[in-house]
Amino acid sequence: MAVNGITQRQRFLGTLLGGHTDRFPYFDLDPDEETLRRWHREGLPRQKSVAKYFDLETHHSVGLMLRSYPFYQKAPSLLYDPAAFKRHYNPDQRSRYARGFEKKGERLHQDGRVLYVDASGGGLLQMLGVGDWDSLRAACFALLNRPEKVEALVRRTTDFYCDCLERVLSKVPVDYAAFYEPIASTRAPVISPAMFEHFAIPGYKQVIGLLRKYHVPLRILCTTGGDLTSLLPSLLDAGINGLWISNICSAGMEYLNLRRQFGPDIALIGGIDSTALARDRAAVRRAVEETVPLLLESGHYLPCLDDRPRSNVPFVQYQLYRRLLEEISRKGG
Repeated sequence: MAVNGITQRQRFLGTLLGGHTDRFPYFDLDPDEETLRRWHREGLPRQKSVAKYFDLETHHSVGLMLRSYPFYQKAPSLLYDPAAFKRHYNPDQRSRYARGFEKKGERLHQDGRVLYVDASGGGLLQMLGVGDWDSLRAACFALLNRPEKVEALVRRTTDFYCDCLERVLSKVPVDYAAFYEPIASTRAPVISPAMFEHFAIPGYKQVIGLLRKYHVPLRILCTTGGDLTSLLPSLLDAGINGLWISNICSAGMEYLNLRRQFGPDIALIGGIDSTALARDRAAVRRAVEETVPLLLESGHYLPCLDDRPRSNVPFVQYQLYRRLLEEISRKGG
């Protein structure tokens, strides 16, 4: 479906890759059920979704699950049990692939919709079976004392990712791939940048090489809360060309700072403080007006909240936020 001769896919790629488009996409993550119940009480029509009501341009998953079986199970045995890998990572497991993903993906592509694929199962620590403090401690000891075991496990997991991804990408055209790396506190990563580059970056390069083979234009790092600033140079060098940071807690990860540090070519999604919508109208205006125009001016930016709307956000505040973005888009911002 095209509006003004431009499909949602063309608008999305044009915005983030610096091509021609009529405006930036209208997009946000869906609110949860508790938020929807509140908004229905406060005026959102029950017969309309939030996306329909605000003309938001939804992203669609191709339907690939890369996490360890059964999506997601703690897997500390991966470091010690040779048979554990096959239990957790079987590329032939039918439930990893959405039923009819080929036809659905082709239909969405023909309709000009935005289609994405998850390109990792959770990051380096998840490859090592981390799911709680005990398994994190075991992983850290392994990184120090059993590096060959870690390297072999990361290689094997990366090969599994590529096997699954090739089965999907060979059949469905995809607009962006999402990577996840929950490896940092709000102050810093839990391992050094040098250690991350040694153990994790070869896997990133292998997966990104496959994505390039299938002409996936955007490789987007998605992360929540943590300060990954010190890891970004090696990730960008490996081929990550977009960032989508949720629940920004560190000043180093605020988008204006990232833009100054890494330049205008890196694509950015999000960046608007979602907690402002739970305060007052002035806070909503500040969150939008102090962030969005400057980032739009530098380009390669899709404005949206840095989290899905939560149940402490009044519907009227979300309406104001969406109206402010539409006003900016009409002004050509």
